[in-house]
Amino acid sequence: MNARPLPDHAPVVVIGGGVIGTSTLYHLAKRGVEGAVLLERKQLASGTTWHAAGIVGQLRESGAQTELSKYTARLFTELEAETGQATGYKQNGTIHLALSDVRLEQLRRNHDHAARVGIESHLLGLEELKEKWPWVEYEGVKGGFFVPSNGQVNPLDVTQAFARGARSNGCLVFENTAATRIVTRNGRVVGVETERGTITTERVLLAGGMWTARFAKAHGVTVPLHAAEHFYIVTETIPNLPKALPGLVVLEERIYAKEDAGKLLIGGFEARGKAWGRDGIPESFEFDELPFDMEHLEPVLETIFARLPGLAEFGVQTFFNGPESFTPDGRPYLGPAPEMPGLCIAAGMNSNGILNSGGVGLTMAEWLTDGLPSGGMGSMLASRAHPFQANAAYNAERVTEAVGLHWGLHWPGRQIETARGVRRIPLHDRLKEKGAVFAERIGWEVPMYFDPSGKGWPTEPSIGRQEWFPLVEEECLAARDTAALLDQSMYGKILVQGPDAVRALNRVCGAEMDVPVGTSVYAQFLNQRGGIEADITAIRIGPQKFVIVTGHPSQIRDQAWLRARADPDWRFEIFDATSAYALLSLHGPKSRDILATISGDDLSNESFPFGTAREIDLAYARVWAIRRSFLGELGYELLIPTEFVAGAYEALLEAGEPVGLRHVGMFAMNHCRMEKAFRHFGHDIGEDDTPYEAGLGFAVKLDKAEPFLGLEALSKQKAEGPATKQRTVAIAVDGATAQDGPFLVHNEPIWREGRLVGHVTSGAWGFRLGKSLGIATLHNPDGVSKQWIEEGGFTVRIAGQDFPVIPQLKPFYDPAGERMRGGIETASTKVKWEETHERTKDDPRHRHLRHQVG
Repeated sequence: MNARPLPDHAPVVVIGGGVIGTSTLYHLAKRGVEGAVLLERKQLASGTTWHAAGIVGQLRESGAQTELSKYTARLFTELEAETGQATGYKQNGTIHLALSDVRLEQLRRNHDHAARVGIESHLLGLEELKEKWPWVEYEGVKGGFFVPSNGQVNPLDVTQAFARGARSNGCLVFENTAATRIVTRNGRVVGVETERGTITTERVLLAGGMWTARFAKAHGVTVPLHAAEHFYIVTETIPNLPKALPGLVVLEERIYAKEDAGKLLIGGFEARGKAWGRDGIPESFEFDELPFDMEHLEPVLETIFARLPGLAEFGVQTFFNGPESFTPDGRPYLGPAPEMPGLCIAAGMNSNGILNSGGVGLTMAEWLTDGLPSGGMGSMLASRAHPFQANAAYNAERVTEAVGLHWGLHWPGRQIETARGVRRIPLHDRLKEKGAVFAERIGWEVPMYFDPSGKGWPTEPSIGRQEWFPLVEEECLAARDTAALLDQSMYGKILVQGPDAVRALNRVCGAEMDVPVGTSVYAQFLNQRGGIEADITAIRIGPQKFVIVTGHPSQIRDQAWLRARADPDWRFEIFDATSAYALLSLHGPKSRDILATISGDDLSNESFPFGTAREIDLAYARVWAIRRSFLGELGYELLIPTEFVAGAYEALLEAGEPVGLRHVGMFAMNHCRMEKAFRHFGHDIGEDDTPYEAGLGFAVKLDKAEPFLGLEALSKQKAEGPATKQRTVAIAVDGATAQDGPFLVHNEPIWREGRLVGHVTSGAWGFRLGKSLGIATLHNPDGVSKQWIEEGGFTVRIAGQDFPVIPQLKPFYDPAGERMRGGIETASTKVKWEETHERTKDDPRHRHLRHQVG
């Protein structure tokens, strides 16, 4: 029973008393937020935290996640001394084993990445591995990777330490006090209702672990996660087992092991797990265990005993099964909920709650007090969730695979298999007939490349040259030499309209948005630090009406950012028109000819220059044509009402196939954009990069009529000159070949004269140029000047080997942009509009055209 009464008001209310909730409360207290309240339905840590393995790793897939884990590891070294509560933390390191050449290369790349982010690591040979972990069967092991600063902690104890630290600094913890409802007024948070009364507050953090999805859904908020069963065993006491034994990870076999009070705790993540709690979580759940499914786990147990044959001598003391929550893409959901101002989310840790706890708690405290975290969290934002992902059946099906995705070999051809076909572009079946090979992205079936043979995705893992390269090369060369048709209908299309639409867009964009009707604007949404929150194209289609085209992952996020930063008195509305329009893009030197065949509009370079947006006739449809190309060729993006897209598509094929029009997928787009050094939001640019640092200063107008987000920071940076201390550049690996590489992927460190000066943010082979290319961030305390870049001496480290690399500020392909802007035209594209109309006037598809010659 709780003797203390609830306060009437709190500056922040945290719902959930696991390690994430208590860590956030602790960090709120450290930031001086006295009186913040944590509500826990039962006892602290009694949901999923208490039975976690407690492994504290640091090196993660993204820089942001790595920083969270690094901070957590540092905090755990201090928390016990600060609070007086034992945490059981010890730094005994982690060893990863490689059983294949692909995994060995990944570990070598991880070693390079670790050096870049300041984490000590070592590559180990078999003799060194046997010395550190003698109980392993090393048959088939090719090498290992050791991070000595990794460790382990007691999850129950560390949760209590966070709670004690929070209480000692003026925050309140209420156990056995369930939050029953978040109270809102006009859609905004105004309180939290409990079984014992209501606390008024304007800021709430929902950190309810596996309960979060259903609780959020009841409030109209989407947090896609689902519980799955997670199993491990604990041996009997093993004589002379070193307390400092490093943790062991065999990713390809999906198993891990660690020392646990003189015993070994050994667990695994099956390729196909078991969803739990499909019908909800029992109200009585508290420190509960689940039945151990021996039949389901038999393959995993066989793998464990084969890899650790000495276990046969010791016996198993505990067979444990408990729930863990996983998300559809394997990343947590953090930050503001777009559906409910005042609510933040911190859930879906994917069995990484302990190792992320310190960093997540710090980040959420920053969000709740400052309105923005100190570092970018783009890949983990709660606003990346799409409404359909609240579907319970979808999450239950996906979680069975999410367990296996958590561990297991990752490579570009590794594809999601569960909950497929959820979202399909209008031409899905047509493209499938043409040989499209699809990948899943937020439910969308996205055409990645075209294989007329129907072979589909390869099954042999590779992180170098891929089986699909020859097909993608043909697609890229078609864009260069003839014409390429790409379906991007999964992209977000957002209508912003009303008398104050321009003001709303100008508030968040660095570019000038008050442009003439019929103009497209490439722009970034910015934050108050001048960092990039979105990368969009805006088309002004009317005096008070814009269409915003954004990448499919940002469909919800961008609406939320715009809405949250507008003046509430402004008269405008935001409408998600993604499903209302298809988006086909046509690229290549013959793209204008193809369009001219089925349109009577003047498409000449003089009448329809780069950047223009115009509603045109296309066969029997009216479409918005935007003169842009993310492939770096003469190109048009065609925004077509969904019901007209099939007819427009058929007309494009009829006009284009005789002159070499080819279907292309998203892989081709990525390879081509790399040659043009076009930045990819989420990889090359994000919240911590300003447009000036990213080479996008042309998209900033400092002297707009009204101030915009980040104006002060960008004005200061502009005044300091172009040689910013951090700068985005294009790079090429000298001497690389298409057959043997080396190939750039992500996170490869760049060196100059023995000093770390940057890293690769994305990479791909450039088929039009025959070069291994990438985009990189370089940094120099004295400024990344053009002269400094041109002095050379740069190398990139790829899987432990250094290769000469050439950086430059301009792209390697068509650096002047002549092809894309229409400077290179075929003879037929120079035909005047009148001649084009005369040539096509008898085409039955043009009989409806109202244009008159002369």
